[in-house]
Amino acid sequence: MRRCCWLIRTVAAALVMAGVLISCDPQPDWPDISGTTTKPGAYLLPLIETTDIHGHILSTDGTTVHYRMAYIADKVRDHRTAHGGYNPDRILLLDGGDLYQGASVSNLLDGEPVFIAIDRMAYDAVALGNHEFDWGIENTVDSDATVPGYDWEGRHYDGGVPVVCANLYQDGSRASFTRDYVIVDKYAFNDSGDSVKVRIGIIGYAASYAGSILPTHFSELGYSIDGDYSTAGEIAAELERSEQCDATVLLTHEAAETAAGKLGRGGAIDLVLGGHSHRTASGRTDMGMAYLQGGRYCEHYASADLRFTVDGRGNLSFTSVENLQTPSVDASRDIHTSAGQNSDDLDQDILKVLDNALEETSAQFNDVIGYITIGATSWYISGSGDRAATISNWMCDITRSIGRADVAFLNSGGIRTTIPLASGQKRRDITVADIYEIFPFNNLIYVYRITYAELLQLFEFSMTSGGESIFSRVSGIDCYYTQITHTYSGGTYTTSAVHSLSKDGTVIYQNKKWTGDWATRTVTVAASEFLATAERTDYYTGKSNPLPQWNSTSRLVINTLVDNENAVRVLRAEAAASNGHLYIDNNPHFILKNN
Repeated sequence: MRRCCWLIRTVAAALVMAGVLISCDPQPDWPDISGTTTKPGAYLLPLIETTDIHGHILSTDGTTVHYRMAYIADKVRDHRTAHGGYNPDRILLLDGGDLYQGASVSNLLDGEPVFIAIDRMAYDAVALGNHEFDWGIENTVDSDATVPGYDWEGRHYDGGVPVVCANLYQDGSRASFTRDYVIVDKYAFNDSGDSVKVRIGIIGYAASYAGSILPTHFSELGYSIDGDYSTAGEIAAELERSEQCDATVLLTHEAAETAAGKLGRGGAIDLVLGGHSHRTASGRTDMGMAYLQGGRYCEHYASADLRFTVDGRGNLSFTSVENLQTPSVDASRDIHTSAGQNSDDLDQDILKVLDNALEETSAQFNDVIGYITIGATSWYISGSGDRAATISNWMCDITRSIGRADVAFLNSGGIRTTIPLASGQKRRDITVADIYEIFPFNNLIYVYRITYAELLQLFEFSMTSGGESIFSRVSGIDCYYTQITHTYSGGTYTTSAVHSLSKDGTVIYQNKKWTGDWATRTVTVAASEFLATAERTDYYTGKSNPLPQWNSTSRLVINTLVDNENAVRVLRAEAAASNGHLYIDNNPHFILKNN
């Protein structure tokens, strides 16, 4: 257990010089409760964590808006007003990263409504997610290691919420725009309403996620992640030795249970809060480390209590983490269609932020391009071997249209949303906002002119474990493939291989033999910037992604077409030619062939 209740001025000054920030609320109207008690007994500090919001501060289903972030903000406010008045220091509020990219209401406004909500809710810190790099890190994190500033109701706010990540490097040195950790002052309370001041260290960390970020936004700028969690343990140990805080939380953009397992036993960290995997999680590892994770898209949040004890001499110590939970946002209580509806469950300030975002994007939400009659979902199409879905077919076909290509590829990670038909619904309108949610990354489309023999190289790479994740969806050609299960002393493993290629019903390649002159014929292939620049080599076969090698050759035709804005363009043209109907293909094009 640790003990520490205060810092002398010289230590506080050192913390400021080191860049350690204390977060503050943009609404400084809370009463002073600095006169803390030393009554012996147990004291609890509640915490809430959100993670992987991806812009989903609200959602719509038809005409109904669900104000998810306002619902969570209300639960935060309940803790801050639980003992009279309003004080943000009665709860620890954190986020595990991936804040902005995803939902249309955020994408169309460059993430602004999210960082306004984060700042106005007075988060104590947010982790740095891999998708914070999607639009350029300079657009999602300020140089002073905080969320961006903003204008709200006639005033400018600097955006004081710290961004923490202790293991991000640029050209071998710690990146300057994130903090290793922050220390925040909080108040824990007992059952009688007595309070005691506690200091919480929040250490930021991230998984080694370079492979999921465009090289032009990450590795080519010299960024790297050190995945060794020993640094986090060393920071926590130093905070313990110097008695700068009473408890230490690791806030990481990695699955909470995975990160907790990497920490091992006996370290100074008291709780791991995670993200990145989009799952809810709560529990303890076999070695006793508590972990917690709040899911995704503001569908859930995580909550717990940090328990402290004051002994008979007035000494404070951290005791345990209790009440680990992952509550869901109540879809019947986050609706606000009339004045006063669910007013006890929706924070009015954040509700105003969300309504303002809806108003600013109303033109795109109301701009109908056409309609679909098949749901664009991520459910796997039968026969595809889990490599085809209607949403991916549609995205591939749109990409083909943008690039005027014969064939298009998509990676599974590029699928960020679905647009299903409601039960009994025969058609659904598609708006400009929908397209910006389908294509949220502002990726460029790369178009290549190659031979079919070279196209086979892409398919062969797609069969490897290294290539399957990035060349996992296709349209414009059918690739039949086989799987073989191998047995060895330790168990079994499966490999895949191309069996045949079929173009418009004609078999052009089968059993390693080409039909006629198809091997030398020319084919135009389109792929997103992520696929086109991903330097991947399969560990087992040595095969590598051919596209980056072709980028410096005459095979590359064009790479200046932005996906979402051009998707709107080609779909408008399709709708004009088909009385508004937008075609969605529901056939697999990666086809698993049974032996």
